[in-house]
Amino acid sequence: MLSTDWWRWTLGAPPHYHKQTRTSVFYYGLETASTNRYVVAERTSHQYELDTYAISESDSEEEAEELSAESSKVESSTRVDVETELSSELKIKAERDGLDEKQKKCHHIANELLTTERNYVNILHLIDQVFQFKVDQENRAHPMFPPETVQHMFSNIKSIYKFHNEFLLPQLEGRMQLWDNDPRIGDIMKNFAPFLKMYTEYVKNFDYAMNLINTLQQKIPRFAAIVNDIQKRDECAKLSLAHHMLSPIQRLPRYELLLKDYLKNLTEDSPDYEDTKRALELVSTAANHTNEAMKKIDKFKKLLEIQESIYDAIDLVSATRELVKEGRIVKISARSGDHQERYLFLLSDVLLLCSMRLIPGPLYRLRAKFMVENLEVIEGDNLETANTFYVRDEKKSVELYTHTAEDKAAWLEALFKTMQEILRRKASLKTGETKSTLVTADDVTRCMVCEAIFSVMKRKHNCRACGIVVCSKCSNQKLLFEDNKNMRVCRLCHAALTQPLKKSPSSPAGPAQSLLQVSASATSVLSGYLLLKTQASKPWTKRWFALHADFVLYSFKSDTDSLAMTATPMPGFAVTEGSKLPEEDLLSFRDREKAFKIHHSKKSYYFQAFTHQDHEKWINALQLATRAELPSPEEEVQEDEET
Repeated sequence: MLSTDWWRWTLGAPPHYHKQTRTSVFYYGLETASTNRYVVAERTSHQYELDTYAISESDSEEEAEELSAESSKVESSTRVDVETELSSELKIKAERDGLDEKQKKCHHIANELLTTERNYVNILHLIDQVFQFKVDQENRAHPMFPPETVQHMFSNIKSIYKFHNEFLLPQLEGRMQLWDNDPRIGDIMKNFAPFLKMYTEYVKNFDYAMNLINTLQQKIPRFAAIVNDIQKRDECAKLSLAHHMLSPIQRLPRYELLLKDYLKNLTEDSPDYEDTKRALELVSTAANHTNEAMKKIDKFKKLLEIQESIYDAIDLVSATRELVKEGRIVKISARSGDHQERYLFLLSDVLLLCSMRLIPGPLYRLRAKFMVENLEVIEGDNLETANTFYVRDEKKSVELYTHTAEDKAAWLEALFKTMQEILRRKASLKTGETKSTLVTADDVTRCMVCEAIFSVMKRKHNCRACGIVVCSKCSNQKLLFEDNKNMRVCRLCHAALTQPLKKSPSSPAGPAQSLLQVSASATSVLSGYLLLKTQASKPWTKRWFALHADFVLYSFKSDTDSLAMTATPMPGFAVTEGSKLPEEDLLSFRDREKAFKIHHSKKSYYFQAFTHQDHEKWINALQLATRAELPSPEEEVQEDEET
């Protein structure tokens, strides 16, 4: 066998080398008997580090550099091409994703249009096929009012319901079923838009219809029972007839918003773009025609929400009524002195005092109602509680307070402004200083007072006070009006305007300077610290008190305050020494020694002095003040010497 080193010599390699081999596999093959040839196949690489020999080292390096440079160019060019292609693909993908996202939004909006349309048709069905049908059926069986009255209540709701139920809704449902093949709704809405003219009649009649329904509910118990019975059904969702009748007016702005959103997500080359754009123009025009009505509807809706939130509430919906202010307040019980959470609604002509209900249903219960025209607002006189005031009319009086002076000021300002506006409106109507807005006679077919149908023989007249359209029978009285001319007015305005104007002397024309803007250091008949409580079982509270020459007892938190907490006129009170109080007052024997009580039929306060001398001074001074008397000069001098 030949030496395995022979192959190295054939390559001219020197005998001195260092060999590094990972893996070598040799195949020996004998081709013929006379010739021995070895075929060596090396399947793995061999790396050699030569000690003393190099074969054209510099030439090899140059060739290697050239090859490397050429390879780098090829790699760089290839990399640029790949990156460009990748960027282009990503851009196309991003555009496609963005387009897909817009298409998804369009589908979502179209689906929302269909869903809300179904709900809307259900409401129209409730108004027409349930409310109107039942009222008409009962009125035919047992007449409550002329047959035409039903038409005036519900206007053309039947036509609106028929169009949406039989035409628009089926078309939207059919289109959504074929959305994958025909993704558009603009053509349907464009063809639908001209039919929006039906809503003009409904909107014009809405105020009259609401007033008519509310009036009939008050006058005709059977009609009210029919409406209330339907409102209790599940399909009414605990909402009133008036609430449901708002839906047709609110639907037009809803169409406009959905179409705007839909158009934003369409590309200009979309086959649905032009149809949607035209549909939006038509719907927006129709919606703009009802803007003024919508402003009234917003006020009406708020009144309706208030009415529905009050258990057994009075009818609040009126074209001339609006909300002025609402919020929490605290009432002081006249009997027990307890502090009770309440909620006030101040409307343009009525003040509602409500309590919160804890059981399911309406949030509030009506506790008291004050007509603003007869309302009196009086500064509070509570010695214990700050920020009090009274609201009262001819029959009732309520003591209220807020938690901050700012809240009290806001309520008083709102109350005084509302009272002033009532007086101003009534005075201006009486003197003809302002012209009323006349209702267009062409839009009215019946007298707005007695509901008689107008005809050639029964002419239309405008009331010059409130502007409504009435018949001659309901406007056969005149008042001196507009430049000393006798003008025709309806019987309701005549009754209201011939009553004398009332203005309470106790309610100033505006929030006057507060009675509490008195400093604790101001000149007084008597001042000093006392302990106070309103009930014998309550703990004592330390306050600085000052009795002034106007017979008002002021209280302060400390003797350095520049603003009084409370002010209480003393005339009319009675003063009783602690030792003479009955056992029911539950004062301890120790407290009675330096205590006294001031009281009248509705209020009582317990005081305790820190010394017997102060106890005697306060009793003497307060007893004089309750009789609207001041201490004599001799008594004042004697007190000064003792001090």
